[in-house]
Amino acid sequence: MRDAAPGCEILDALHERAFRECIPLQVSLELTQRCNIRCTHCYNFDRGEARPSADPELTFDEIRALLDDLRAAGTLFVALTGGEAMMHPRFWDILDETAARNFAVYLLSNGTLLTESACDRLASSPNLWDVGLSVYGARPATHDAVTRAPGSHRRTLDGAVRLRDRGVPTALKIVVLQANAGEAADMIALAEGLGLPYLVDTTITGRYDGTSGSLATRVDSPTLEALYRGPLRPLLSEGNAHPGDEDFRCMCARGNAAVSSTGDVWPCIAAPLVAGNIRRQPFSAIWKESPVFARIRGLRRADFAACDPCGLKAWCRRSPGPAVVLHGDYTGIDPWTCREAEIVRQVLSE
Repeated sequence: MRDAAPGCEILDALHERAFRECIPLQVSLELTQRCNIRCTHCYNFDRGEARPSADPELTFDEIRALLDDLRAAGTLFVALTGGEAMMHPRFWDILDETAARNFAVYLLSNGTLLTESACDRLASSPNLWDVGLSVYGARPATHDAVTRAPGSHRRTLDGAVRLRDRGVPTALKIVVLQANAGEAADMIALAEGLGLPYLVDTTITGRYDGTSGSLATRVDSPTLEALYRGPLRPLLSEGNAHPGDEDFRCMCARGNAAVSSTGDVWPCIAAPLVAGNIRRQPFSAIWKESPVFARIRGLRRADFAACDPCGLKAWCRRSPGPAVVLHGDYTGIDPWTCREAEIVRQVLSE
């Protein structure tokens, strides 16, 4: 989830308090793994193959009970994601339930279901905080080749414009892949031309089902270097070369958590490390008692054995997610991230 409101002192203070006191301020809720497009880089599973067997998705009543528990635990922000969240058969009912509990909701979607009527309903939702739509190309052919859904580029952008015109805060998430790297500058120009804020993401992880085919879609080192010397150069900045224990940790298991469509509780949506399941134990109990969360909260910089002595910390965008998916080690590394840090250091030093 994006920061709730950059520069807002009250919300900044809430985030600081959540981190310090371990309050689950922001929770991502994966409503479903169903999706109407088949992105080549999807982290859930290869949608070109048969869906792997899984436990049944949470029922509407289970989701309602979870929302009650989140409210009691101190959650204020809920991110609805998937799959495609809007494909859940009770999506609108769930959105109403979040409003009844006064959550601020962030919707992450592929945008292809944002019809005129759907956008009207979203615009009338009193608690919709923000909508994020993924974009995979400046040209329809490029985007549609990634989603493997003809016409998806047009539908996504049409949906973005409809939301914008209705005053719904909407941002484009530009996912940079090997297949669209040549259009990175044009994707940024597209967002700016539409008057929409955007974020750029170059991180691709392995799939949560244990396969790694998605990794073939991410940019290679020469391409990444060309991007950081070119259109993505303004996004680079140097960080703290000597972070302390507090600086080195993120909001995972401290202010953030995630719940999968089958009830597994994770430190965040990008780090599928199972801490418990809400079908066997309430979220609030998992949050307070899980050994997985307790370990994460107790980590110090020295516990990240490969990162602690590394001289690239000022340029590193390390996230635990890729490492967790790659080899199950929250404190481990993803070699691609290390290579990225080397490239950022070299570019900024010039």
